[in-house]
Amino acid sequence: MQRSSRIEVYTDGQCPLCRWSRARVEPFDRDRLIEWYDFNDPEAIRRAAPHTFAEMTEEMHVRRVDGTWSKGFSGWLDVLRVLPRWRWLARVLSVWPFTRIGPVFYRWLARRRYTLFGVPPPCGPDGVCALHQTKS
Repeated sequence: MQRSSRIEVYTDGQCPLCRWSRARVEPFDRDRLIEWYDFNDPEAIRRAAPHTFAEMTEEMHVRRVDGTWSKGFSGWLDVLRVLPRWRWLARVLSVWPFTRIGPVFYRWLARRRYTLFGVPPPCGPDGVCALHQTKS
């Protein structure tokens, strides 16, 4: 498979925060260096192999141009690095204390992305929704 000259960003297309973030980033991507994928789409999950749907739900993933992966906070740094007007922010956030605080904050927000924004979590690829599962 020939690699693209664009990074691939896999986010939750059913998450209001993820959609909002994408909408804010896309206007700055004038050279179209970012390909966005909704990991709820089975084709996107196949493309993202070896990563699984369960892994993707934990945090966003980025496949860099060289084929290596990043995720979460460092994935967002990769997004910022391809945006000419925002590269400076990636450099700032790539140093201590942001390298310690950023991932913690990202994981905290990612785990609460549905409850903070008043939307129930989506159903999984098997069609089972968290709202329909019995708690043990």
